[in-house]
Amino acid sequence: MHTQSPTIIIDPAVARPTTTSRTALRTGSTMLLGGLLAEYVVTSFHAAHENPNDHHAVFAEYAASGNWIAVHLGQFAAGLVVIAGIITLLRALRPTTGPVLVIRVAEGAAILTASIIAVLQGIDGFTLKHAVDSLAVSPPEMHDAAFHDAEIVRWIEWAAAGYFRITLGVTVVLLSVAVVRSRALPRWSAPVALLAGLAFIADGITVGTDGFTGGVPNLVAWAAFIVFAVIATITAWRGGRRDRPAELQPAQDRLSRN
Repeated sequence: MHTQSPTIIIDPAVARPTTTSRTALRTGSTMLLGGLLAEYVVTSFHAAHENPNDHHAVFAEYAASGNWIAVHLGQFAAGLVVIAGIITLLRALRPTTGPVLVIRVAEGAAILTASIIAVLQGIDGFTLKHAVDSLAVSPPEMHDAAFHDAEIVRWIEWAAAGYFRITLGVTVVLLSVAVVRSRALPRWSAPVALLAGLAFIADGITVGTDGFTGGVPNLVAWAAFIVFAVIATITAWRGGRRDRPAELQPAQDRLSRN
């Protein structure tokens, strides 16, 4: 008596998330790394010879800059690419089962960060430039008042830059939690993202209180974030772990044996 092997039907709606997750992982990681590299390239054209906290010297340098607005528009665009990469990456790390609260909060934090980037670049890229240009052409009797106006704008920039780093740090910390809960990226990459996020938060507090002093937190934050982006991109494009959902694998194995 011939016994026909049972036919196993895999619902396309179930199989689709596997391809979608891999595509989102590749797209998100590539956008993240590309945005960070673009940010570095654009920032290399930023006027940055003077100590940023020596306002007399640095305001004169900013006033003499001919590409100031273009550079900051480029930084704004690169920053949005980074945020878009993070959000896309979070979609790829969304668990197939269980709560998705961490992902949703992380996406909200990323959107908030993008909003603060817009405010920061508006203050730095336009308002500060107008203030230092006005200072440069002010008559001697108005110089002190014009300088004070420029300093006020600079202090507002400190606040926006500080909160940008803090919200970005919170976003990256939540991203590290999502990595731990997902199988799409190696879990050992999560501590790298966590280090970057905590360093961003520490740097944001420093910028808000003391200005653009640079220092260890700033270097650690950007270096660790770039390393994480490289790891994510290499993992996504080399394949690495199998795509989710993992429950498809037993069905595929049974198909191959029949």
